[in-house]
Amino acid sequence: MAEYLWLLPAVACGFIALAGNVVLGQQVLKRQIIFIDLAVAQVAALGAVISHYWLSHFSLFQQSWFGEMVGPWLLSVLFCLLIALLEKYWKQHLEALIGTLFAVSSSMAMILVSKDPHGADFLKNMLNGQLLWATWSDVWHLGLVTVVMLGVIFWRPHLLGGHGFYLIFAILMPVTVKLTGIYLEFALLVIPALCTAFVKGKYSLLISLILGSVSIISGIMVSAWFDWPSGASIVLTLFLTGMLFMIMTSARKASVVKRVR
Repeated sequence: MAEYLWLLPAVACGFIALAGNVVLGQQVLKRQIIFIDLAVAQVAALGAVISHYWLSHFSLFQQSWFGEMVGPWLLSVLFCLLIALLEKYWKQHLEALIGTLFAVSSSMAMILVSKDPHGADFLKNMLNGQLLWATWSDVWHLGLVTVVMLGVIFWRPHLLGGHGFYLIFAILMPVTVKLTGIYLEFALLVIPALCTAFVKGKYSLLISLILGSVSIISGIMVSAWFDWPSGASIVLTLFLTGMLFMIMTSARKASVVKRVR
């Protein structure tokens, strides 16, 4: 068992990312803006490209966690402010606009790294993340930002129903994407919320956390055993766990209805 202790930072980061996404995921479903997470994650990736290729030349931003996050945070906040504005005036076509902005930011990121021979690897890391190689320093940074954001939510819960949601989203998502990658970030936000959409009250949060926790542990173990990308592995285990939960729940409901009849 001791040989797997090096995975503890990855598991801890996975749990922390799950906690933030479970809370925000329900709001995303409620607002019917499913692809905002994918778009913000891609915009954060574009910001990471800017930080890596441009801002890193300045001594203030060299080899520091804050320096790496300046670009992602700046673009994510600007993007979410734009979405908040569009929600007010273009709500009917908001999802299409979000998808368009996702495609544009993705294309810009590809162009910016196209001249770098290692650009493909950089984009690959942004898509798949590097959760398996997380350190305790990553746990500290992600945990601090997540605790602050969740604290704001529980202190002022009405912010989730207004434009404050976008600011919280813009601050938390780039930190998570840095470790989980775009695909896993989207899965953590949407799949638990989707699988428990029919569950009412606090049980929805609890079940989402349980499903996510099981998926993160099993996905990281599979990734370590077979040397698979950690992000992709957890996405698959999260999908399978969610589908299994929905099948079992549907079967139980059918059994109850049959007994009543």
